Formats: sequence, structure tokens, C-alpha cells
Amino acid sequence: MPHYLITGASSGIGAALATALLRRGDSVTALARRKDRLDLLAAGKGRLHPASCDVTDAGATAAAIDEATGALGPVDCAILNAGMYEPQDTTKIDPAAYARHMDVNYMGVVNALPRLIDGMLARGTGQIAIVSSVAGWRGLPKAAAYGPTKAALISLAESMTFDLAPRGIDVKVICPGFVKTESTAVNDYDMPGLISADTAAIEIIRGLRSNQFVIQFPKHFTRKMGLLRWLPDRTFFRTVGARTGFPQP
Repeated sequence: MPHYLITGASSGIGAALATALLRRGDSVTALARRKDRLDLLAAGKGRLHPASCDVTDAGATAAAIDEATGALGPVDCAILNAGMYEPQDTTKIDPAAYARHMDVNYMGVVNALPRLIDGMLARGTGQIAIVSSVAGWRGLPKAAAYGPTKAALISLAESMTFDLAPRGIDVKVICPGFVKTESTAVNDYDMPGLISADTAAIEIIRGLRSNQFVIQFPKHFTRKMGLLRWLPDRTFFRTVGARTGFPQP
């Protein structure tokens, strides 16, 4: 049975993915900081290996992956999902907040890659799925710290593909719209197309089996977001500003 490693697995999309994959009979390593949440997730589930780890610590992340490999065998698919989101007002920039986003959202992925890639290269097979967001497609209100990390992850996944695809490693990037999680609970505005974490998990699992590089959902929302990338700048700012309560002159 395949061995899936999921970061950020203590809640939200990560926890929903772990539950759905275990229900199918797969083996899962659930990696997250909050050990109490992982223990609850693992209760009564024999094929789930909980690994308490902070992804911003490269050494601890590598050790957790080694531990997972020892417990459940080589990682067949890594879903690098750990992330954070804090809305930002760019009239009052706190550089520390931007650094935290980069440490968790971007470096949290990078820190997991060396061990994962080494193992997959040795076997000539494997899959790495990086959770980004439609917020990485264009700048959005309140996302000045979050959005750039997600844009960086898209670029990272694209660059990795050139090196890894010829060596049997499939790289995918996951770009959800709004998903009901602890992170989106802080938003004080309407979130069109909002879906549950369980629905997001189903979409991701389906996408992992596809030949698509980008896994995006829900389609009725991400298609509209995709169109924003092609709008002239002035039209983009006015359209998004009007819909989000940030009207532009």
C-alpha cells in the first residue's frame, strides 16, 4: 500500500487528507507541530504514523522523515501542506510577520525536500505535491505576506519539474480557492466558493491520480480567478477592489 507523508496534518486540509487516505487503506505519516492533535488523529488508526515536528526546523524535519521511513517504509507521495495566514494591512507593515509566512509557507516546504528527493531518486519513482493557493496567481487584498509565499511555491514546483520529471518523480502544485479551515476563519469578508476541508481532500486525491500539473478547485471559482491573470492591470485592480471592499480610483 502507498505511503503518504502529509505536513500540516493536525487540522484543516491536512487532517482531512490523512483521514480520507486511511479510509482507503493507505499508510499515512501525519507531520505537524501540535502533538496532541496528531495523537487524536492517530487514535485507533494502525497505519497512521504521527510525527511531531516544526517544518521551519530543517534538521527536525529531516529526522521526522527518516523516522517515518523507518516506521512505514519509503515515502511514495509527499503532500507538503503546512502553512499559515495572517491578514495584512500594508499601511502598517510588520517585517516579522512577513518573515514568519516565508519561514512556514515556503521554507517549510523546502526543508522537507532534500530527504524526500534523495529517497525518490534512489528508487526512481515518487510524487511530490506542494500546496499553494489561487492567492499566488495575483496580488489580493490583505494577502501581502501570504500571497508572495504561494507564488514562490508555484515557481518552485515548476522549476523542480525540469530536474525531477525525467528521473521518475512527479511534481504537482495544488491551488485551492477558499477552504473552511482555521486560517480562513479569521477572514471578515465574503469568501465565494467556500468548500469544506473534506471536499478539498477529495479533490486533491483525485488530482494526484491525474496527469495535470496544477490541481485547482473548486473549478467554478478557480476558472474565474484564472481569468484575473489576463486582465489589464487597471481593470484588475478596479474589479477585485470593487468585489472585496477595496474600491480603486
